[in-house]
Amino acid sequence: MPTIPIELYELFERKLGKEEAKEALKLIEQVFETVEEKAREQKSVVKAELRDELRKELATKEDISLVEREIELVRQELETARQELKGEIKTLEERIKRWLVILGFLIVITNQNTVLFLLKLIGVLK
Repeated sequence: MPTIPIELYELFERKLGKEEAKEALKLIEQVFETVEEKAREQKSVVKAELRDELRKELATKEDISLVEREIELVRQELETARQELKGEIKTLEERIKRWLVILGFLIVITNQNTVLFLLKLIGVLK
């Protein structure tokens, strides 16, 4: 409990007299005690409210663990999609190669000069 300064006591004594000053200071001390008691009572209430508010606002270990699991699931899905995409790209590359060969063959066959050149090259024509 805070102590009452001697200056305050002396002021009360001068203004009120010795007995009245003692009574006034006892009342002030009682007020201090009451305020201190109320503060102690409120401390636990405020502490509980603060703890509840922090629990609502801050992430718990469980929250963090949940987010980590979700991130891992997303990583797995991305890896699966990446593997599927690689397979599809490989299939498209093979199809494009086949079409290029077919297109090249069609260009050679449909171009009369190319056919004559190839026949001369293999020695069928002179």
